[in-house]
Amino acid sequence: MNKNRLIQSNSAVSEVLGYTLVFGIIILSIGLIYTAGIPALQSTKDATQFKSVEQGFMILNTDILKVALDQSPVRTTKLGTAKGGTLASDPTACTISLKIFKDGNEQFNDDIQMGHIEFMSETGSITCENGAIITKQGSGSFMTVNPRMFKSDQNQIMFSLIKINDSSQSTGGGIAQITISNPRFNESLFNTPEIYENGEMEIKVDSEYADSWKRFLSSEFGATFPANPPDDSTGWCDTIYFEKLVVVEYVVSVEVW
Repeated sequence: MNKNRLIQSNSAVSEVLGYTLVFGIIILSIGLIYTAGIPALQSTKDATQFKSVEQGFMILNTDILKVALDQSPVRTTKLGTAKGGTLASDPTACTISLKIFKDGNEQFNDDIQMGHIEFMSETGSITCENGAIITKQGSGSFMTVNPRMFKSDQNQIMFSLIKINDSSQSTGGGIAQITISNPRFNESLFNTPEIYENGEMEIKVDSEYADSWKRFLSSEFGATFPANPPDDSTGWCDTIYFEKLVVVEYVVSVEVW
């Protein structure tokens, strides 16, 4: 036996080593929770809130249509918005350009500013443009509700253009209130409906959500667009032929607060 040893047992060393290992495991677990678990929970929470805003936009879009079509002079929509997001209306955000020809002669050529109501957050953005609801996450967008723009089997086209003419903004994180009103109740037609027969049309949409507009117009009207249009634009489509084209413009006022 070595008489110079003060402690003849390794039990104390083992106990300290055990505590050290357990403490290390606890610290590692807490670190993993903070670096992976909490961000994952926050991401799930943000996605749920974003989906709730998207559902709210469905109601908002219905209220806009009711006001535009003279079914109600005023509608108020309450929308729960995610913290850190922004809800705003912008009358210049979306522009639809139309050229209409008959027998090679130009009958109409104008840029129509449609505007939009948009919610933006770190998760993505949702917009209401001309009766369409479009969601954008990442680099691409998806149109969840189509606008009131139709083509019948008889090659008759109907465009209902709903313009938003106000600019206002509210920071998210609570309940936002959007008041939609008709500045011309019982006189909601911004312009008398224009009717064109046996002609050709070209269309272009300038919007942050141009990729969704391009897909919709291609699907509904058979429009073909340039492969590499300018940024935030569909570019001008090739000629679309029609037997009858009806264009009606409506206007609504929007206040966000």
